[in-house]
Amino acid sequence: HEYQSSVIKVAEGFQAGVNVKKLAAQTFSAMYTSRYGDDQSGVRTWPNATMPDFQEQASGQLELADSRALSFNPVITDKNREEWEAHATESAYIFEEESLVVRQDNESRIVADGIFRAVSGERVDDPGLSPQSLYNTTMVPVWQIAPIEGNSKAVMFNLHAEPNRQRALDDMLTYNVPTLTAALQLVQDTEERPSSILFYPVRASFHDDPSVDEVVGSISIVFSWDDVLSSLLPDYLTGIICVLEDSIGQEFTYYVAGEEVSFMGKGDLHDSAYDDMVYHVNAAIESPEYVDNLITYHLRIYPSKEFEDIYVTNRAVIFTCGAVLIFVCTAALFLLYDYLVRRRQSKLAAVAERTSRIVNSMFPAAFRDRLFQQHDNQVKPKQEKRTSIISAVTNASSIEGKSCLFEKDSRPQEIVYKSMNRFLRRTAPEPSNPDHNLSSNEIADAPIADLFTDTSIMFCDLVGFTAWSSSHTPNEVFKLLETLFWEFDQLAAKYKVFKLGTIGDCYIAVTGLPEPMDNHASALAEFSIECKKKVKEVQKSHSMNLEMRFGIHSGAVVAGILRGQKSRFELFGDTINTASRMESTSRPNCIQVSKDTADLLRAEGMEDCLVPREDRVHAKGKGKLSTFWLVDPIENSTNVDMVAVPIDSSDKGLQPTEESLATIEISQSPKNGEQALFHSVSSLEDGVEGAEDYLISALKEH
Repeated sequence: HEYQSSVIKVAEGFQAGVNVKKLAAQTFSAMYTSRYGDDQSGVRTWPNATMPDFQEQASGQLELADSRALSFNPVITDKNREEWEAHATESAYIFEEESLVVRQDNESRIVADGIFRAVSGERVDDPGLSPQSLYNTTMVPVWQIAPIEGNSKAVMFNLHAEPNRQRALDDMLTYNVPTLTAALQLVQDTEERPSSILFYPVRASFHDDPSVDEVVGSISIVFSWDDVLSSLLPDYLTGIICVLEDSIGQEFTYYVAGEEVSFMGKGDLHDSAYDDMVYHVNAAIESPEYVDNLITYHLRIYPSKEFEDIYVTNRAVIFTCGAVLIFVCTAALFLLYDYLVRRRQSKLAAVAERTSRIVNSMFPAAFRDRLFQQHDNQVKPKQEKRTSIISAVTNASSIEGKSCLFEKDSRPQEIVYKSMNRFLRRTAPEPSNPDHNLSSNEIADAPIADLFTDTSIMFCDLVGFTAWSSSHTPNEVFKLLETLFWEFDQLAAKYKVFKLGTIGDCYIAVTGLPEPMDNHASALAEFSIECKKKVKEVQKSHSMNLEMRFGIHSGAVVAGILRGQKSRFELFGDTINTASRMESTSRPNCIQVSKDTADLLRAEGMEDCLVPREDRVHAKGKGKLSTFWLVDPIENSTNVDMVAVPIDSSDKGLQPTEESLATIEISQSPKNGEQALFHSVSSLEDGVEGAEDYLISALKEH
């Protein structure tokens, strides 16, 4: 762990050390462009740029970059060399260094002597030609440098004449990007100390795309690699070996002990016993993707025998075994607990899913959400009250020597105690009045109800079901109802009909709520016709002789949840009563619709499905009503006529009830043109002899 922590610190600090030097050079480069750039004045200054306060400006950047020297180096060619050297001679006084202005001896050089290079240790006039360079007539002399003390002899030295510096400068001039030199030995270092120079381009002007700007100089930052590696580790960490390698293959080994870094020598000098613990770190100056040949550095990090002796101990094994044992026990308990929780949650989820399906089937989504919201509004104050009770008990129990909350003679405290017990045991208090199902808060809440102005309601009922059910087992009765109503439910989903519910053998459906529908009448009409067909299919499959009558009415209703011990979604209004009357006055295997519904069906293009009823029906509380029969448009296309034939009550000894009628359906056969007679009798007492013969004769007379 300590080794991992150490290498992470070294890796992060290694790249950060390079980056901060780049940022310092970038800042200084921008200062030169800002002061002397082409876009600041109409007169071109380059390369004759000399910053008056250079030493003061550079000292802060040097400290920030933790570097040894910083210099500005103009780019000089044979075309402007003479002009620049004259400018340098005139400006030499700014260095305040006498040795650069006044010759000290015959071997010394001053600024007025011009640009020079080093040949065999001697400083000689630079001829202005570097044959091995891409820019063979370009010179990059050191001009302003900080600190000047110890570096004055470098002033006017052509950096472009030295091979290592030449490659980095050529890359900078070619790609207009900052570059690093390969590791080199500085002349002022008496002992071996690998160092590098970072060159950052100074551009003639600011531009959105720096790559197109002219490079007129460079900012160079000189640093040693031991300075980069120092101060990366805390004092107590020691014994880290770092092998530095540049991209031309030079290797150097360092020993890092806290803030102290020692140069061990050239080559890879780490202990090979730790090869499997190597950690690799790359350090480079960020450059565009198309630049791939710049000098880069690679750092390999290894532990040492000293590091191992300090941090390797058997205590770690003991602690690890203990931790593993604790982990295994904890994991076993956790797995057991997780299993029990999952099993309990699966049971609760199954119950919740079943409950959700039941609740969803009982209430429309919009009304259900409002019911839940009211419930949440009622529960929240109770939870806050219980929280305040527990806080009161906790505060009181903290008073030393006092237990007034639990005194036998204190009625209020006893109530608090019992309330807290109920809360902690998760049990609800028994209601003081079992017959009272609504709390005062629930009564005070606004009713969950809405007015729906455009709806259609259908009632359908099995004729003779009561008598039939008395002669069949309960299983047979429920099997029939479930089969029939399940088919209705499938059709309801298809036609977007809302099933209000069932009452015995009566099925109630509505359109236009909870979601409004423009075609609520036609949707319910089509649904009713399909339900009528399903009744015939179920008749065949169950071998039953039961028929169903249907009634539909359209109008406004009030829909909402009637709250109480068993809350239900209910409809209220005259429309639902009229729909019930349409069903009760209908005939077996017939769909009767009110005039209001018929008007809507005509408007919705279903006029061909309507057949006026010949007689007016008497509906309780409504009086005489004109109604219509709703028929299948396919059956109606075969010329189906429904004829109401009056029955002579004095003939054949028949005893009809008020307004008894026989309905004769005359259907033209599409195959042979023969007429077939189908008849049904309504409102006639069962067992009357001669009824069928009378109907046939009455039809012929009619």
